[in-house]
Parts: sequence; C-alpha cells; structure tokens
Amino acid sequence: MPPGRLAAMADSSVAHDMNFMNLNTPQAQTKTDGSVFAGFKRVLNKGTLIFALIIVALLVMILYQYERSAEAVRSVDHTRQVIAYIDSLRTYLLNLDTAARKYVESQDPAYLDANLICRRSQCPSAEQLIVLLNADSAQSARLEPLPALQSALETGFSALQQRAEAGSDASAPEQELSGFDKSAIEQIHRILIEVGREELNQLEAREKTRVEDQSLSSALLGMAGMWTGLALLGLYRETHRLIKAGIHAEQTIRQLSLHDPLTGLANRRFLQENEKHLIAGAKRSRTRMAVLAVDLDDFKPVNDRYGHAAGDAVLLASAERMKRLLRESDVIARFGGDEFVIVLGQVDDAEAAREVARRVVESLSQPIPLGGGETAHIGASVGIAMCCTDGETLDDLLKKADAALYAAKREGKHTYREAGASVV
Repeated sequence: MPPGRLAAMADSSVAHDMNFMNLNTPQAQTKTDGSVFAGFKRVLNKGTLIFALIIVALLVMILYQYERSAEAVRSVDHTRQVIAYIDSLRTYLLNLDTAARKYVESQDPAYLDANLICRRSQCPSAEQLIVLLNADSAQSARLEPLPALQSALETGFSALQQRAEAGSDASAPEQELSGFDKSAIEQIHRILIEVGREELNQLEAREKTRVEDQSLSSALLGMAGMWTGLALLGLYRETHRLIKAGIHAEQTIRQLSLHDPLTGLANRRFLQENEKHLIAGAKRSRTRMAVLAVDLDDFKPVNDRYGHAAGDAVLLASAERMKRLLRESDVIARFGGDEFVIVLGQVDDAEAAREVARRVVESLSQPIPLGGGETAHIGASVGIAMCCTDGETLDDLLKKADAALYAAKREGKHTYREAGASVV
C-alpha cells in the first residue's frame, strides 16, 4: 500500500480515537442529555409520575367515598332501626292503654290477653330505646321520663290481670290505674312522636349528606378525569414533538452516515446502497459506466510538515477541484484518508473516462495554497475500471480500479492506468 494512504489511514484512526474519547467529555454528555432520546426518557418519567399521582388520588378518593358510603349506610340502617323500634314501642304502649280501658268498660278478661298486647318474646321497652339512642344525648334526655311512664302502665296492667284471674271486680283502685291517666298517655305519645320526627329529620339529613358526598365524589372524579385528559394531551403533544424531532434526527443521522463529515462527499456506504441504481442507470441509457479510484500522492509529507489542519485543507481543496470536473450525474465519494472514488454514470467509451482521469491528475498537481502563505504540492494517481460484464458488481469494479491505481503508483505516480489496458 502506498505510504500516503498508510498515513491517511493512520490520521483517520487517530481522529476516530479522539472522537471516541470526546464522547466521554462533559460537553458530549450535555449534548446527550439534551438529545431526542433523552427527551423521550423525560416524557416517560413525567408520564409515569403523573399517572402514579392520578392513581393514588383515585384510590384515596375511592377509599374515602367507600368509608363515607359505609358510614352513611350504617347510620341510615341505625336510624331506620330506631324509627321501627319507636313504632313498635308506641304500638305496645297503645295496646296496653286500649286493653285496660276496654277491660274496665266491658269487664271481659279476654282484652287482657298478653298475646294481644305484644306478640314478641320480649316486648319493646323505653330503656332499650335509650340504649339505641345512646349516641344522641339530646334524644336520650328527651326520653328520660318514658321508662317511668311505661313502668306505671305495665304495673297497672299487671294489677288488672291479677284482678281478672282472681275474679274480682274490674274496677281497680285509682293508684293502680294512674299510669293510664290521659295526660300520661298523651305525654308518652308526644315524646315518642317527637323522637320519631327527630330521627326522620336526621335520616333525611344523612341521606342529603350522602347525596352531597356522592355529588362531591363525582365532581372530584370529573376533575381527575379532566386533569388526566389534560395530562394525556400534554404528553401527546410532547411525544408528537419528540417524534418529529426524532424523525428529523434519524434523517440527519442517515444523511451523515452516507456522507463524509469532512468534505461532505458521499462515502462507501452511499455507493453500496446506490449500487443497483448506478449500474441500472448505465444499462438503461445504453452507455457505459466507469469507476475511478483516486489516491493523493505525497499527502503524508503535508501532514508531517504542516499539521493535520493543513492536511484537512488539502483534502477539502482536492475534493472541490474534482467536483468541478464532474457532471451532476457523476458521483464522487471519499473512502477515508486520501482515497477517493469517482463513478462516471454515463460515458460513451473508455476514452471519455481516461479524459476525466487525465484532468483529475492535472488539476491535483497544481499547488494548493495553505494558511500562513504556505503552499502544498501533491499529485494524484488514478485507476480506471470500465463497467461492466454480466454479473459484475460495484465491489468487482472497485477491486479492478484499485489494482489499476497500484499499477499507476508503481510506475511513478501522478498518472492514471486503466484496468486490463496497457500504459497510457
């Protein structure tokens, strides 16, 4: 391999190693953190946090609503139980009063049958009602006279039962029937009616509170749904923006992957991906295609004497000079170092390809001005391969052109040779 190409490959290797090391610098890390992919990570983390908070809030609301609903149900059930017990106690005490009065009026002991008064094994009592209302001190205080009034009724009723069993006169002493006094009965009913009305009011208030709680929960759920929708909209917009940026980045990366970063020329991958198109284009136009392998002569001394910046300037100037010699349908690529490849898509014959090679050698032999008033003197060796026999690929053509290039190098440089042809 020619010394110039070895030097260029060494320069390329050093540059690659420097670029690799630069990836670990803080500046490179900052660029990575601001990349599209880091943006996707931020969106993912943000979305995870938002949905975690929404789920926690929904769970708290559901648990709160469940507890409130369970408490409301227990309160309603208790209130209904109290109201039912009040009704049963009123019925029981009313039965006692009615039975006593009918017995006194008719002197028929059948009215004193205990089964007609209370069919339960245990008849309702004012004490039990107070126990049921133990959480409500106001109601308990209102019921405080009731046990004594009930006891007076039951005592008088028991006295009437004993007289009936003994066959005595139905009229009883006044003190035994004092519990059945009209004012006492009215007081009993008034107390029970007031307590029942208060319980109904409380029941209505609890039902209203339960409905309000449900409405509040529905409103909170609606707000949570709205915030969820807004969060989803925000995440969608951010994701859409990142996807567009990602597509643009992907296109940029692909563009960079198909071109040389220094000269902006196509690279080996570009030629490989467009191989079929290039060969098919030449066949469709019924013309020939030529591949020229170009290697700069005396390039390493430029790097050694003037530095890598001067070497890059020579590469840029060389690329620009070669581009000016070509048509828009032609392709020029840099394969690395000081190695270039020119694909002439449509040439009439080998002579046309040789003419382009001659111009390339002549153009690159001209001095190249450098910064600081210095001048670089290089040249070029060119190998030509004409396309193409059946089944021949771009790699085959590159190998032929490379072999012709080596022949030009061996024969003194600054010239061109065609694969399979004699010295021009």
